[in-house]
Amino acid sequence: METLLKRAIFWRKWVVPTKYRQILTILVLIVLLYIGGGTVVPGFLSLEQVLLTLKLAAFIALFGLCQMIVIVAGGSGLDLSVGYMATLTAVLTASVMDGRNEYLWLALLIAFALGALVGLANGVLTSYLRLPPLVVTLAMADILQGIVNAYVAGKAITGRPSPILVILSARLTGVFPNILYVLIPVAFVATLVFQKTKWGQILFGVGANERTAYLCGINVRKVRCLTFVASSILASLIGLLLLGNMGIAFKDMGSNYVMPSIAAVVVGGVPLSGGGGNYLGVILGSVFLQALTNLLTALGLGDAGKWLGFGIILFAMLSIYASNRQRR
Repeated sequence: METLLKRAIFWRKWVVPTKYRQILTILVLIVLLYIGGGTVVPGFLSLEQVLLTLKLAAFIALFGLCQMIVIVAGGSGLDLSVGYMATLTAVLTASVMDGRNEYLWLALLIAFALGALVGLANGVLTSYLRLPPLVVTLAMADILQGIVNAYVAGKAITGRPSPILVILSARLTGVFPNILYVLIPVAFVATLVFQKTKWGQILFGVGANERTAYLCGINVRKVRCLTFVASSILASLIGLLLLGNMGIAFKDMGSNYVMPSIAAVVVGGVPLSGGGGNYLGVILGSVFLQALTNLLTALGLGDAGKWLGFGIILFAMLSIYASNRQRR
């Protein structure tokens, strides 16, 4: 008995450190999901299907980074406007590029400016006027949706993405989706910023204990305001990638990523109270959710099954999170 206890302590302390247990759990869930899916759906374990899952999951993971940036800083932060931020950028820049690389720089400038403007509005309203982030970003999503609807009212959305965006977002290098070549450096930089830089320490510190951060001289309001700016700019740039992947811009093209991005963050082990989390977990959470979506679609459940699955998983993970907080 004593030997077993020592082994358990060794496993918990050294083999699987606390901050990696959530990642290990998600990996196990992904493996079990694929094993189960492979037994009921022919071809579910094929290389082509797995790579398609990774490609689609990459977009969820990128939107998940938007959510993580805001959530980590605490203050009950969520950004429900990221979907229509991406949509508005895609709709406005499609006609600017119109299939030409020489105007990509202008599209990037528009994306950055739009993202900064919307993010600043979200940040000021939530951080300085202390309005609930959920309400503010939901209202902003409605405003952006209204702008998109007014812009496209009575006319077709013209224009195409630049060939560079198409190559980055939609094409393959061999069998490997090129969007993963975007996600991998983004993940590396995000992990580096969160874990190794002063800015990352400030974000986690503000999220972990707002009062302590304030007493240490950190401008909590400014930090949280900047997280919304960063989230919106990133969402706006993702809109360009979505445009490149789909080839055309259309209404609601980014709105379907809002709920999956939040679910990926929760599944990935980022506490909604802020102050913790790992972006690798968010990426794995995105893969799990996309694999689940593919499985439910293959079983004939369609969108209804997908949203039902997302809702059940989100509810279950939030229940587990709340239970763990009560134990602590």
